[in-house]
Amino acid sequence: MSFSEFRRFLLPVSFVLVVTCALPAWAQNAIDFSLKDLEGKTVRLAEQLGEDIILLNFWATWCTPCTKELLHFQKLHEAYTGEGLQIFTISVDGPQSSSQVKPFMQRYQYTFRVLLDVNSQVVALYNPQVILPYSLLIDRQGRIRHVQQGYSPGDEKLLEERILQLLAEESTAPEKKISFTANEAFLYRNFSDDNYVEEVREGRASQLINQFDLTLAAGDFLAGIRLDADIDFSPWRDNYSLAKRYVAWNKSGWSLWAGDYYYQLGRGLTFSMLKVFEQEGLEFILDTTVDGGKVTFGRGAFSADVFGGWIDHFDSDLKDVVYGGTLGWNQQNLGELRVNFLGSELEKGSARGNKAATLESFSLNLPNIAGKAQFYGEFALIQKTRYFSEDSINGHGIYFDSSLALGNFTFLIEFKDYLHLDFEYNRPPLIESEELPILANQFIKDARDVTGITSRLDYYSPSISTLFFSKLAFFKEKPNTFPRDVVHVYGGVEKNFKETGWIKLIAGYRNEDTTSLAYYYTSGSTPHIQINLSYPITERFSLEGDFEAKNFKGNWVSYYERRSFLSVHHASRWILTLLFDQTSDPLVRAVKDKRDWLGLQLEIKFTPANSVRIFYGSDKGGVKCSGGICKFFPPFEGLRLEGIFRF
Repeated sequence: MSFSEFRRFLLPVSFVLVVTCALPAWAQNAIDFSLKDLEGKTVRLAEQLGEDIILLNFWATWCTPCTKELLHFQKLHEAYTGEGLQIFTISVDGPQSSSQVKPFMQRYQYTFRVLLDVNSQVVALYNPQVILPYSLLIDRQGRIRHVQQGYSPGDEKLLEERILQLLAEESTAPEKKISFTANEAFLYRNFSDDNYVEEVREGRASQLINQFDLTLAAGDFLAGIRLDADIDFSPWRDNYSLAKRYVAWNKSGWSLWAGDYYYQLGRGLTFSMLKVFEQEGLEFILDTTVDGGKVTFGRGAFSADVFGGWIDHFDSDLKDVVYGGTLGWNQQNLGELRVNFLGSELEKGSARGNKAATLESFSLNLPNIAGKAQFYGEFALIQKTRYFSEDSINGHGIYFDSSLALGNFTFLIEFKDYLHLDFEYNRPPLIESEELPILANQFIKDARDVTGITSRLDYYSPSISTLFFSKLAFFKEKPNTFPRDVVHVYGGVEKNFKETGWIKLIAGYRNEDTTSLAYYYTSGSTPHIQINLSYPITERFSLEGDFEAKNFKGNWVSYYERRSFLSVHHASRWILTLLFDQTSDPLVRAVKDKRDWLGLQLEIKFTPANSVRIFYGSDKGGVKCSGGICKFFPPFEGLRLEGIFRF
């Protein structure tokens, strides 16, 4: 690296360091927000401050560490709610798994309050890197006094100590102050695979990705920016951008927003632009927004949204136009009815080849039926025109889910029927199982022409802290595309022991039947198994092991895949992990002809909120799915250094 190149690299890094070093004394006030709970009631953070301290926790149903941690939140809820503690767990589940949230709470008989961040609104403010789980303690003055990212057995002890400290402080009315919040994240990679460096990266062996988020809150006003830097070394290539900027105003039922924002209509059949979690690095967080404006109004039983703006094409100067809105009517203790509309004008080169599309939908949400059941249903119509074709295309989307809780049993059923629902910016539920990541590359990811139904039955025994569960799924592709039938059945057991011990076992069988070569890679039978074990050694030390395996016997291709890791946790300090994977997957081996992948990773937590993760070795990559989005991760060999700092 030449001196001039080093100076160009040092400039943005110095700016970030100077700003972040200046901020910690200011960055202590919580940012106000409003979210709905599982019963459809709106909770505003500012209205909860003053008498109680507040624990906020971000989680998702498919997040295994979150599931382990929530058990301890129930204990904290039972012990300290009457002493001045309020717990709000914020679910970031997207369309893919949002139907699981209420049955999840029912099966474990949890009684703390759950808020739904369906538009990625709050997670983007507090936790832009979407590290899950993620917790904050807010004192009676509205100041953030403790932040904890991730979970290791024993972290709940530190959290309880901080709760007791805050409960012992005198009650003081919250003061309205200007609040600055800064989040800094970077990822450095050095590739040791010479062939990959020369053929794919054009000789660039090193890469640095940096994201800096800054948020300002003052009363009813909110503003934020995100600065991105993407730098390749030897030969040098850099890209700096103002990735996001926005201003917002919230007052008396009104919300005005200008700039970049996330947005979703219904469960994603009509429109969905969310921040989607991926854990392999900053470059794999799916983070596309609408750039424009939106107005939200709510008073009494009625609510309305109007939005419009542009969406950038990936690696292009082209912009698609979208506009629309929703009308809602909410009857307390009954449910909510919403009517949605979306219009769009799409540039050439869009993902599905559409020229223009309009969608109309309505949804009905009955969150509490006799205290035992819930129902959600949505119906959408779509009208499309394509480039290079004069014919118009009409389609529809039907989705519903319902759950029932009877004693220790919970039952969930989901149904979908999609026809020509291939619009660029909707993300309808796939109703596949994100808790089975090893099967992600076999999920039915197409929303175009498919009918599917799934059912899940759970039995939870509190006396032995054990959950038994089973799931059956059936999918059918429509005959006018490439017909195929998929049947998937699996079951398992999950048990807590010795306060922080945990074991989960899943075993199942998937069969896909088709005569079309379009599915040469997924057609066949797949027995699979997954085991996760956490074993406490001392109050702070614990072991965690995970093993996933599948043997795919296909009509045209067969292969096996094994994923495993072994971790040593020291609560709130560090995690040392050995990863070993094996595969004969032809898609992976087409990129790198290698069966065995070995890596060593060390995560160091300087504080519960700030950490660095160092990985050295090889990672075979593969397909990961989250929130209804699936993406291919290329194999990696070399050194990876990732840091997250919050102020």
